[in-house]
Amino acid sequence: MEAVMLNLPETLEEDELLRMPATWEEYVGIVDTVPYTVQFLNSELIMSQATAAHETLVGILIWLFNNSYIDQTEYRVMGSNIKIVIPDQESDVNADLSVAKEPVEYGTTPGGRLTEMRIKNPEIVVEILSKSTRKFDLEEKLSYYKLIPSLQHILFVDQYRPFASVYTRTNVPDEWLNHDYRTMESVVQLGDLALPMATIYRKTTFK
Repeated sequence: MEAVMLNLPETLEEDELLRMPATWEEYVGIVDTVPYTVQFLNSELIMSQATAAHETLVGILIWLFNNSYIDQTEYRVMGSNIKIVIPDQESDVNADLSVAKEPVEYGTTPGGRLTEMRIKNPEIVVEILSKSTRKFDLEEKLSYYKLIPSLQHILFVDQYRPFASVYTRTNVPDEWLNHDYRTMESVVQLGDLALPMATIYRKTTFK
């Protein structure tokens, strides 16, 4: 009933971002009923559908992160179906990839049930930038991610050109350092983790 009242689309086009005012209660009523990603921030539903190029990049990055942590069993690499809990906010967001260190702290469903599908203590989150989500990711989601105490690195990867941007937390409260990478010869650094741009984009064809 809630989905009908909100007049939600049945499907979305590739690389489409749709925003709609809603209450938290309305979001709770529809989040598990639609065949595309739905997030909730600032009293809005944010609905999106990824492209094949986007998902290819996600797959490469999951492979890279898993290889990097293959001997560090305390780290968990997770995909885009996991919700990231923002402290003290009526919000619910998905990262394209997240990394958490054991013990993983799980959140609750909007109804209050503990679930492994929501995590509270990611150390790394990754977002793939698309034409439709670029502004949303780099402005709104970035500011919310910075509220997560456990988070150490936020990585943005562009799917249309060689470009990656890393935000790294410092020891100074509320201070983050930003480093951009713009060539295929660059190596993206997240602390001790090194991700060659040439490997990140090994299956990407720029148009």
